[in-house]
Amino acid sequence: MNSWLIPPGARPAPAFARHLSLNGAVVVALLALVVLWTLPMATFYETPPWDNVEELFWGGSMQWGYYKHPPLPSWLMGLPVLLAGRQPWLTYAAGVGCGVGALYIMWRWSLGMMPPMRAALAVLLGSLVTYHVQRATIFNHNTVQLLPMAGYWWMLWRVLRRPSAGGRFDWLWLGVFAALSMLTKYSALVQFAVGAGFILREGSWRDARVRRDLLRASGVALLLMAPHLAWLVQHGDQTIGYARHSVHPSGPLLKHVHPRPLRILLVQVARLSPMLLFVAWAWFTRERGTAQEKTPQGGFDRRFLAWATFGPLCLVLAMSVLLHMRLVASWLSTFFLPVAVWAVMVVPGLEADRWTRRRWVGTLTVAAILHIAGSFGQAWVDGVWSARHGYITRANLPSGQIAEAVQTVWHVRAGDRPLRLMVGDTWFTGAVMLHMDPDVQLLIDGDPRTSPWLPPDALAREGGMVLILDTPEFRSEGALLEPLLATASCSGSLRLPWAGEDDARSVRVRWGILPGSDVQEELRGCLPAAAP
Repeated sequence: MNSWLIPPGARPAPAFARHLSLNGAVVVALLALVVLWTLPMATFYETPPWDNVEELFWGGSMQWGYYKHPPLPSWLMGLPVLLAGRQPWLTYAAGVGCGVGALYIMWRWSLGMMPPMRAALAVLLGSLVTYHVQRATIFNHNTVQLLPMAGYWWMLWRVLRRPSAGGRFDWLWLGVFAALSMLTKYSALVQFAVGAGFILREGSWRDARVRRDLLRASGVALLLMAPHLAWLVQHGDQTIGYARHSVHPSGPLLKHVHPRPLRILLVQVARLSPMLLFVAWAWFTRERGTAQEKTPQGGFDRRFLAWATFGPLCLVLAMSVLLHMRLVASWLSTFFLPVAVWAVMVVPGLEADRWTRRRWVGTLTVAAILHIAGSFGQAWVDGVWSARHGYITRANLPSGQIAEAVQTVWHVRAGDRPLRLMVGDTWFTGAVMLHMDPDVQLLIDGDPRTSPWLPPDALAREGGMVLILDTPEFRSEGALLEPLLATASCSGSLRLPWAGEDDARSVRVRWGILPGSDVQEELRGCLPAAAP
């Protein structure tokens, strides 16, 4: 099977040794992907994406839930932030780490269904799905959910394929992964529903051992989720309201959604296209007249993989049509974890255990070129090229220069009094604060409910500085920011080049200083609030 790896005249190594060697190669390759996709983003991006900034600030406080999402991604970011501070590169590394961690789980799962070389090819193809590595640089709840959701499908397969009579703990891990998936994002329910549908379709529920294991797993999941469920009872109006607004949006959010399921489907095909091109090439160049080798339980495995691969997509698209739900393409990030494994199992030409050394070298070389070109190309275009050619993006926002200008304004107006609190939207104000003293806190959107780690009266007591970005494409949207700015003791505006000097390509910021109840005397030198 691995004969192409053995030098001529050498004695073949035992199968176990060859497996360990291949496992080590897979691990090294996945770790290399983390470095490869982290370095360019950390080098060429002046400012991280919105979700990355958000998690850097959420991760500074351990909560049982946050106003938009469950807590696991913020927990994962908490320890790195504690040790290294609010460093953007942490988010890139953590996001890609979750993606490649999911691919490693898929590798372990694939070894139970096919020869090791085919499993290795499945990992390689999976790395070309843009959600799993390229878009994983965006550290958000979709990205983090890749890891526990991969574990969920693996453990569900183990429970259903070989029901245990005792002594095994697949049900325990199934419950753990299910809980972690829900603690990441509630959309895990879609894939749980598909798993339940498969159980009903197969009739596996008739097996007493399967019922017992599933009940045990459910109990473990509920136990692990209990603190968050208790939090949800008290704060469900925020999270449920956010979810409702996401699927039935209005106002500025409309520009980020695709209203038609067909358009969503086309976006998914585009994001699968690097993998699909590889699969098409393998199919067209396959050896004719050879039958694909089957595993002993290939029928069950193929059915399970087909449900896991296509079930969530079909269910969500059907819900979108029937319930008139709007979808965002990235919400489907975790739906394609098994697609490469399914392809390797069913598509002729992907019998990697029969490939020649030349074919393998060519495949690995092309995949490496795609990853290198993709990582450096994406970071360069978004972070450097776009700014030089007059295109504003989140990646090329000059947040460091803005931070210097804001701090200068504060020191001129407030003297030596330290700036302790900033008020503004998460991305813009948060990105500016990444270049400030880490002790400065962020009151998100000026709403105490979104920053429960701050005392409710922090702004009224200590005061702070409110920022509103007016550049049209990225204008701050917090509803409470304008009223707060209107109460400022002094206010003004800043204008800095972004990707040009005109209004549409420059940073236009309105600022205001809110003195607080205990510092009025120190801020008498502030100018009156600027006229609207």
